[in-house]
Amino acid sequence: MSHLNALSNPQRQQIRNAFTLLDGESKDSLITKDDLKKMYTNLGIKQPSEKEIESMFTIDNVSHSEKGISFTQFSNILAKELSLIDDRSSIYEALQVFSAKGDHKSFKDELQIDLEELKDACCSVRMNDGNRLSRSSFDELVKGFVSQTVDGKKVFLASKWMSAYID
Repeated sequence: MSHLNALSNPQRQQIRNAFTLLDGESKDSLITKDDLKKMYTNLGIKQPSEKEIESMFTIDNVSHSEKGISFTQFSNILAKELSLIDDRSSIYEALQVFSAKGDHKSFKDELQIDLEELKDACCSVRMNDGNRLSRSSFDELVKGFVSQTVDGKKVFLASKWMSAYID
């Protein structure tokens, strides 16, 4: 069974939107190395090395870095990755581990997690490439999903993040 068949219509639309954003100004229906480099520049993020970019354009041990990646290839890659995520409830349960004082539902059913505790945990794990997520990269990834409590504590708004990226 194709991983694409398992996607919901909103997920398919999100993949289409992501592809359109990555295709950028060229609008040639391909994500190219130039498109990717422009995206990193526009976001103000350090560009990956040529080796890392080459790896991003390798599908089933075949390099597509010269031509680019089509929408169909991109969709299949993302659908396969999304299939690895069990479902929203599994992610919610995993995030509850970090919820402050076991109070999983704070304001208006919003799962709020101590930001520093989550950052410490995320930045201490080695990724597949052997590196760790930098604290500044973590801050960028959660930007827009952080709030401050009355006592000055910063919390990650996990439910809002899940709604933006999982649903």
